[in-house]
Amino acid sequence: MKISSYLCHLVGETPERAARYHPATIRRLKAYAIAIHIPVLMWGATSYLIATQIFALSVEIASAAAVACALLIYLVERIVLATPKSRWVSFVRFAAGVVIAIIGAATVDLVLFDREVKQQLHTDGRSAIEARYQADLDRQREVVETRKVDWEKAEAAAACEANGTCGSRVRSVGPIYRELVKRAATLRTDYLAAREKLANIEAEMAIALAQWTPDKAGEEAGLLARIEALHRFVKANPYALAAYVLFFLIVLFFELMVVLVKLVFRDTVDDELEQVRESVSKHKAKEYLEAVTSPVAG
Repeated sequence: MKISSYLCHLVGETPERAARYHPATIRRLKAYAIAIHIPVLMWGATSYLIATQIFALSVEIASAAAVACALLIYLVERIVLATPKSRWVSFVRFAAGVVIAIIGAATVDLVLFDREVKQQLHTDGRSAIEARYQADLDRQREVVETRKVDWEKAEAAAACEANGTCGSRVRSVGPIYRELVKRAATLRTDYLAAREKLANIEAEMAIALAQWTPDKAGEEAGLLARIEALHRFVKANPYALAAYVLFFLIVLFFELMVVLVKLVFRDTVDDELEQVRESVSKHKAKEYLEAVTSPVAG
């Protein structure tokens, strides 16, 4: 059973040494080499998409970031393959793989659910804009209502003074009436100014809402804001939550592929032979040390 030089070098094995391995060991090397491609390619593609779509970086910088992330994950996976098998090492390796997988799955989900994230950011942004203007609108509506009541009262007082039903009780349009009319005109001007200010605030809010598009919301949001928006979106939609969980589990499974392959394969004949050789070498070294340090060595 043969294995290509590319797969050998990918897992840190020389083709000359791999040619002497038994079929079981070669099958394991092939599984390691194939499994290591999955997280590396996923991290490279995801890093490129996040760099271009979320951070709006150039193609050159995004490509460099993708290569750097893929290389980093490759080195981590190589460490996973190189570590010996033991209970604590397996636990640490699996925990590290889970952390890397969760981060990778979260970033992949941001790319897969990009439209949903933008829509949630757009909804949150609209709510924030409305909340920011709502206090001013409520306060200005109260002012408009108060000015309107004052103006209507002043006009009623002027009319009442003119027909003599109140005020001086003399039907006339004399100085008192003219002062009341003048005051009513001033209050009307204040009312119209307050109503115009209310209309301006409403127009400003309408313009701000019109300018707040989903694309603009996506451009201004960072990575953590997108993750938070995605979680809020899936929590509010049961079907979206089910789809998110399924995608997350699939990506998590792909990210843990190297760890799972490492845990599934048992020691082969070549591993046992290597352990025997190490035991023999260790035994010879101890015999040599005892012979050199013996009192009768001379």
